[in-house]
Amino acid sequence: MVKQMSNEKAKNEEIGIKAIADALKAGGTLLNIACPNCNYPLIRVDEKIYCKICSQEVYIYRDESELPKEYKQALKQKTKVSSEETEVEKTIKGKIEDLRKKLEKTTDTDEIVKLSEAINKLSQTLKKMKEE
Repeated sequence: MVKQMSNEKAKNEEIGIKAIADALKAGGTLLNIACPNCNYPLIRVDEKIYCKICSQEVYIYRDESELPKEYKQALKQKTKVSSEETEVEKTIKGKIEDLRKKLEKTTDTDEIVKLSEAINKLSQTLKKMKEE
């Protein structure tokens, strides 16, 4: 099975490389940019950029403002950041509250120091998670 898949891959690569050669003969330009899927070089033909290995057009942009409106919307949907609290954040907040309750009840100075340090570390972790 593995050998069959590697033979298919080799055949597809061979077809793609032949397509690159044909595109170059027809006036295409080989670019120094690799395809994000297969890592083979891209080729420009008639102001469009293609990956001949993957048989698809590739869009390259410097920043989001260059994208057509429909691509901007798709990109925003794909990279939407959830504003909901993660389970880890909820757990950390719960642990901070548990430690706060213990801190409130204790009078032992060593225990106060340990609980305060633990609360501080958990708070820093929570802050770092929110920054990311």
